[in-house]
Amino acid sequence: MIVSLLTVAVLVLAGAGSTALYLLPVLIGSARHVPDLGAVAVINILLGWTLAGWAVGLAMALRPARPAPPAVQIVQNLPPSPGQLPPAGWPGAPGGPPARPGFPPPLSLPPRPASGQDPAERR
Repeated sequence: MIVSLLTVAVLVLAGAGSTALYLLPVLIGSARHVPDLGAVAVINILLGWTLAGWAVGLAMALRPARPAPPAVQIVQNLPPSPGQLPPAGWPGAPGGPPARPGFPPPLSLPPRPASGQDPAERR
């Protein structure tokens, strides 16, 4: 009875050790936070039974990690102070946009006829 329990314990430890050795690339990649851990796991699990697949998985787990991308910084230009705010709206009197030198004046529509007149009679 004791011999059989000892045999089972040795077999369980040997199986656990073999599994840990087989999955060593995945364990190393997980500990190092490798960015392509899924690729390491697939190569190791599917091709790890060949020595070449296990070596490729281990090489992928041990390669240097890519540097983090630069942080994006958002800059907001605030007005100088609440007392010095520029006036809101268009500068000048209400109406159309101000005339620009060197450009023709903006087109304007003719006035509407009085409510009782027909536009065809005005001609």
